[in-house]
Amino acid sequence: MTELQQRLATGKGKFTPGYQDLDTEPVSYEDSISPEFFEAEREAVFRRSWLYVGRSERLPRPGTFFTRELPGRFASIVVARRRDGTVNAFHNVCAHRGNKVVWQEHPQEESKGSCREFTCKYHGWRYGLDGRVTHVTNEAEFFNLDKESLRMPPVHCEEFAGFIFVNLSADPVPLRAFLGDRILELEAYPFHRMTQHYGFSAPIKGNWKLAVDSVCEWYHPPYVHARFIDRDVSKAEKLVPPVDAYHYDLFTPHMLTSVPGPPPLPPREPGTAGPAVRDQKWVYRLFRAGLFGPDDVPDLGPLPEFLNKGKIKSWGNDQFWLFPNLSVQIWARGFYITYIYWPESVGSHTYDIDLYFVPPKNAAERLAQELVVDSTIEFAMQDVNTIEATHSGLSSRANQQFHLSDQELLIRKFHKTVRDTVAAYQADAQQED
Repeated sequence: MTELQQRLATGKGKFTPGYQDLDTEPVSYEDSISPEFFEAEREAVFRRSWLYVGRSERLPRPGTFFTRELPGRFASIVVARRRDGTVNAFHNVCAHRGNKVVWQEHPQEESKGSCREFTCKYHGWRYGLDGRVTHVTNEAEFFNLDKESLRMPPVHCEEFAGFIFVNLSADPVPLRAFLGDRILELEAYPFHRMTQHYGFSAPIKGNWKLAVDSVCEWYHPPYVHARFIDRDVSKAEKLVPPVDAYHYDLFTPHMLTSVPGPPPLPPREPGTAGPAVRDQKWVYRLFRAGLFGPDDVPDLGPLPEFLNKGKIKSWGNDQFWLFPNLSVQIWARGFYITYIYWPESVGSHTYDIDLYFVPPKNAAERLAQELVVDSTIEFAMQDVNTIEATHSGLSSRANQQFHLSDQELLIRKFHKTVRDTVAAYQADAQQED
């Protein structure tokens, strides 16, 4: 063990046996390659869970709106702020002929803007910010038309800590009850101060759960990200913190992992980064930023007590997993990232990464933030290669039992939660029949 690893080691021992609902047996990945399971999962998980669709900063005043196209033609959603300041959502479907109401040049692309009411491009029907019909073109030509009852179908919509969620089911549990006490602690974090936004989205040829798996463990970095750590893999292995340096917490259906990270670089005089070399570490020194964030950390005041509950010696970030498909990653250096995984089919999904910072005060801070963004996306795309390779290998079904290590307990728990949710849905459906 290297000096770094000795400094971070805690001697905690094994994690998985501490959770009674988890075993240590080999696992099956049939839930990631079965078309039948995927269809059941869409109904049991995505049609009945609270789904994050965007930050409240996207709706700064009454009349502002944005649309979300949930992949796989699952739903097209309009999210709007009404005149009274509340946020609501509705299906983007006209009550006349089913045309999509809110879109710009291309119907399949998302849009945003500000308006007093929405107008369907097909026949001119108009809708208020609450989704109700306000105007029917040539209304007298219709038969027994009850205009007061017509609207774009409503979608349950609630806000939490500036995060906007929707639920497609008819009678969902309230959002706060779904989130539970540990996630509700996030309200104490100053998300509202981090309005500098950078976003990235990519289509991935692999099951969405495999993408979640790829960032639920720190077993892979010396191999997948070796050229960022050290091109000599044997040296890279020694630079990754030991297994027991991490913290895990499972609070069904959500979960948490905390990881260590390097301390910020000390202040330096301009021009003292050393001679220019083709080396990522030199670039990090030059811009005073890297994968773990800017070295010049914004003053956010005292951090909430819910962070770093594992008392990691050199804390890097807390990654909160909100079931089913959202990760909120709060970094020690005063920024946060959201990762969202939208299933398209059993073998494809859309991967959204959004980074949020305190607005930069000058060009140097802006460049530091952009380096963090570029580093994050580069690491994410390296992970994506493994996702596509994993899905391809699993699909052959040549191997059907797989072995997870102790530090992969979040993967074990995540798949179990998905399978349990699907099984409960199917049992309820059978009882109704």
